[in-house]
Amino acid sequence: MALSREQRAELNALGPDNVRQKLFESGAGRGALVRGFRCGDIGRGDIEDWLAEKYVEETAMQRGTLRWAQIAGCAGIAGVVVGVAAVFVTIWLAK
Repeated sequence: MALSREQRAELNALGPDNVRQKLFESGAGRGALVRGFRCGDIGRGDIEDWLAEKYVEETAMQRGTLRWAQIAGCAGIAGVVVGVAAVFVTIWLAK
């Protein structure tokens, strides 16, 4: 059974870490009901599927962040190389 909008909104509000904590307090099978939500009981399988979606989203965000960090690192190295070259050119022209 898919999550309703209300259930999805509550899970989003709680966040993956808090939802994982609730899973530890529930039964082991995918069909087990996880209690303690304002919108009622939610099936463990549905919560696990939601957590998998959140993991994919988080991984994509981390990859994007890593990509920009790599670009910034390359730009920083290029800036250092240009700065060092400028110093050498300045010294060479001063002779």
